Amino acid sequence: MSQIDEWIKQAGELADDDKVDEAAEMASRVLTLEPDNHKALFVIGSVMLKVGRNTQAQQFLRRVCELKPGAAQGWGQLSISSSEMHRYEEAIRFAERAVKIKKDARSYADLSFAHTTAGNWARGREYAELSLRDDPTFKDAIVHLANCDLAEQKWVKGWAGFKLTEGSKWRKDYRYGDTQEWFGESDAVVMVTGEQGLGDEVLMAGLIPDAIRHCRKFIYDCDARAQDLFARSFPNAIVTPTRHSKTVELPLAPTHHKTLFGLAELFRTSDESFPRKPFLVPNPDYVRMFKQLFAGKRMMGLAWSGGFPRTGQVERTAGLSAFLPLLRDEKDAQFVSLQYKDDAAEVAAFEDKTGCKILRLPWVTQGRDIDLLAGLIAALDEVVGVHTAALHLSSAMGVPTTTMTHRGSGWRYAPDEMLWYPKTTKLWKKDRGESWRDTVASLARHRRSGQ
Repeated sequence: MSQIDEWIKQAGELADDDKVDEAAEMASRVLTLEPDNHKALFVIGSVMLKVGRNTQAQQFLRRVCELKPGAAQGWGQLSISSSEMHRYEEAIRFAERAVKIKKDARSYADLSFAHTTAGNWARGREYAELSLRDDPTFKDAIVHLANCDLAEQKWVKGWAGFKLTEGSKWRKDYRYGDTQEWFGESDAVVMVTGEQGLGDEVLMAGLIPDAIRHCRKFIYDCDARAQDLFARSFPNAIVTPTRHSKTVELPLAPTHHKTLFGLAELFRTSDESFPRKPFLVPNPDYVRMFKQLFAGKRMMGLAWSGGFPRTGQVERTAGLSAFLPLLRDEKDAQFVSLQYKDDAAEVAAFEDKTGCKILRLPWVTQGRDIDLLAGLIAALDEVVGVHTAALHLSSAMGVPTTTMTHRGSGWRYAPDEMLWYPKTTKLWKKDRGESWRDTVASLARHRRSGQ
């Protein structure tokens, strides 16, 4: 074996062991000598993909496909990168090319992922099942099939497959010392750490009351920004704001652990198991303060963009102008921006162009005090917008909420109703090929009709 072949072998082994920096460094040695070595390019592209650096992954993987257009694995990895960047049609096209080259569990699973990311649940299921027919133990296909099950509210099957995502780059597997996984034992002291973004943490916090009732003591390790809100909402739990801390000091040692999403395996196994009740309690002093500020006016919160590049930021950016049909219909309402990023320039330009006024409270919406933000939202009469953490908060508190979704919003938003929240939360879905302006206009017409 040549030195270059040895380096490539080592780089691949390091990548498989999740030693991404070492793998990239080893592959870079090869590229110094052979800039177009497709194996080394593939390793670096794959490790960039593994750590969520999709823009860089795209460049390396596209070069791999240029050099080796007949290699299915390169097209498959490129498809995954495009899926994670929410380039739906591109991802499907790349994965279909891989399947044409090689019909195996890997290629079928990649095509399933491309379709599930795009919200094509039936096609996603079809290709996941083809993958599992080739290899019944293929983990990726099992996970993609689980996403389809959850989208179709097949809860027990869905959670069983979804469990395999524990420990992945988006779902860290938190364990505490010698604790055991909790399966509902009543004498357990259970510790759970919040998962993923703040919106998902709020969404799944609705499981906490169920867990509290079924164990001796429940400890919730939350995002520090939401400590006060969660402590008030779950007074029978020990709430520690140490989710992102390296060390955790507790007044009581846990005997068991569970992931936050893992609680659903125990308590959300049928449509009937969703209580459909508010579960977050805002600070009443904050609510009174904002109601006094609003002086009896009808107040509507508005969120017109959300997310990060890896969570579909482009697809979730409607823009303030897209909401003009709604603002013109709701002449008796004062609109409040719920944007968590600087919106000053966009709001000013919108007001100059349309004459429609948007109230900005950036000291609340763009701060780190989620309890204060919850107080503002609880004082509103209604909230409308694309799915963001603010709309999860409004939904969890029972504020009338219309959440606007797109095809790639994920299994949480696939059903017609969002069972995780009270019926005061409604979903309004953007049709394929439709602009956000068209979507808002159709919502405005629907509201006018009184349906």
